[in-house]
Amino acid sequence: MKPLRELRKSYFFQITFIIIIILALVISSLAFSADRVTVSRAEELAKEQFDYAIDDSIENVESRLGKLYEDLVYLGAYVGNEPWIEERIRTGYLNQRTSFTSIFYYDVNQDSFKWYSERQVASSVLKRDPKFTEVLTASGKELYMSDPVMISGDMGTFLYVPVIEENRPIGIFGGSISVLNSDLYRRSLESANDDMILYLLDEQGEVLTTSFNLVTDAERRISREVIDKALERSERTILSTDEDTVMFEPDARVSGWSMLAKHQNDSVYETVYDTRWQYLMIALVTFFLSILVGLLLSRTLTNPLVELVNQIKQQQSLGTISLERTGSKEVETLLDTYNDYAQRMETSRREQLSQQQLILHQEKLASLGQLAAGIAHEIRNPLTPVHITLQMVREGQGSSDMVDVAIKELERANDLISTMLTLAKPDQAGKNEDWINMLDFAKRLEFLMDAECYKRPTKWELLVPNDMPPFYASFDMLVQIIYNLFKNAVDAVESKGADGSVVVTVLFTEQEYRFLIEDNGIGMSEEQLKTIGSAFNTTKESGNGLGIYMIQEYLKSVNGAMEIDSVMNNGTAILIKIPRRQPS
Repeated sequence: MKPLRELRKSYFFQITFIIIIILALVISSLAFSADRVTVSRAEELAKEQFDYAIDDSIENVESRLGKLYEDLVYLGAYVGNEPWIEERIRTGYLNQRTSFTSIFYYDVNQDSFKWYSERQVASSVLKRDPKFTEVLTASGKELYMSDPVMISGDMGTFLYVPVIEENRPIGIFGGSISVLNSDLYRRSLESANDDMILYLLDEQGEVLTTSFNLVTDAERRISREVIDKALERSERTILSTDEDTVMFEPDARVSGWSMLAKHQNDSVYETVYDTRWQYLMIALVTFFLSILVGLLLSRTLTNPLVELVNQIKQQQSLGTISLERTGSKEVETLLDTYNDYAQRMETSRREQLSQQQLILHQEKLASLGQLAAGIAHEIRNPLTPVHITLQMVREGQGSSDMVDVAIKELERANDLISTMLTLAKPDQAGKNEDWINMLDFAKRLEFLMDAECYKRPTKWELLVPNDMPPFYASFDMLVQIIYNLFKNAVDAVESKGADGSVVVTVLFTEQEYRFLIEDNGIGMSEEQLKTIGSAFNTTKESGNGLGIYMIQEYLKSVNGAMEIDSVMNNGTAILIKIPRRQPS
């Protein structure tokens, strides 16, 4: 990351970046304009090819069907002359590839069919065809084609022609044209090129046939989704998919028939892709040229700076560096500015060093004063029960046990100084550790708590299990920690008078001992919780902020932990966790 940041600050990067941005904007603008023109031209050319192919194909289909329509009309003119009709059909009408595959005549008056071919379909099939009944009401000029019908294993469509006499239909001549095997449809669909495929659709959107392109079946296939989307249009329309461009013509000049032409996008937009590739190559060449120009310009700008740096490196003096004015005009200006700045920096450095030494001396004196106050604070704690004991003895309420406790507290006060020095040296934290009888610990703690709350209305309670295993730790330090936290809790509930309460609970698990100190006092704010434990940080007028700090330092030395949960005006809970250990 650092080399990258350094590169971004260099003249080379900045100049090259600006050049690339400017050229990118120019090239992008030109490329966008050229691309739009090329796309428009490609789409216009594709539309012209579509129009040409569809119009020619419709004319071819109409022309070929018109020829067959005329043949059937011609037969209708000789109704009643059966020998002539049969001869005419036999000699030229029945041809699977170029003409009809089957021919019939329906007599309206007799309601009967006469077939002139071996291929036939059931009369019920034809009568169900809507176009068959529709042709009976026709004027005789329209082309009516049936839906695809299976005729002797071949798919075909019937062309219907009414036979009119005295302005009324007396019969129908019909001839079937093979969809699959006849050249009538397929060779009538003329593609503009090999990539364009045409489709002839019936009224239901089923594909009757496709153009005669030399392509695979997969390429010839068209999805039903595209056909359905096209059938929704009522006029000639161009549609696009991810792969193809399609033109749809809803009127193929046969009742209900339509035509569709498909062209692959790769072929339609081939010129567009070529143009885009050319602009990409131009952009790449421009990019490398921009780097070269940026490099040359950056060297021109940085050469004076390089000369200045080289002269600075050649100086061996540890004092103020004064460089000789040599080199180009730009370098001389830089050298003058540097020499002046170096002189002012040296003067400022000496003044700052003098101020720092003075501030450091003052901070040391202040720290010594605060440390002395902290030691006095920690020694005062064990003196409190001694004072209470002496007062009770004077009042005639003392006992030998109380005197023993007072002596031990004096000894603990004497040991506190050594303990504080130990905290300053974590490697000596376990010097006074030994196995503690937790019942003795609880008795000592109970006495100190009782002495602390003497003549105070605060309610307090010490909860300990009946059977506690020994604990390896510093007895005095453990007493000092819990007593300090208890004393803080008592101070926190003092404003509540008789409603104030403090509960100390001793718990243990297989892994650790836990000491929970809870009170319903004034609590602490979020800001106070963030700074608690910082040395010399306190909210008490007579405090010094070393109590929690020293507790944390000891817990660090024994891999312990302290968790604090406090809510303003609702109280505080402090949990001390100390692992159960074996003597080292």
